[in-house]
Amino acid sequence: MKPYYETPLGKLYHGDCLEKMKDIESESVDAVVTDPPYGLEFMGKHWDKGVPGIEFWKEAIRILKPGGHLLSFSGTRTYHRMATAIEDAGFEIRDM
Repeated sequence: MKPYYETPLGKLYHGDCLEKMKDIESESVDAVVTDPPYGLEFMGKHWDKGVPGIEFWKEAIRILKPGGHLLSFSGTRTYHRMATAIEDAGFEIRDM
């Protein structure tokens, strides 16, 4: 069984994104667009306890083609934590 579903627009992966990104070939994705947890503990949910760390963003940069772009949404109170992790993983921050 394939780790993804074929759609008219491409492949759709279902599951934990950090685990699923490991199934994606290096330098094969044009763009990563994500709305990850903001680290606000929204409604007391454990999954929103913190923003994704460097490990997540290193996987994102690994799968991006050279010149590919990352667009990540974040919360206004915690965007600095996410931006720092993104930059520490090797991305160049262009605009916020």
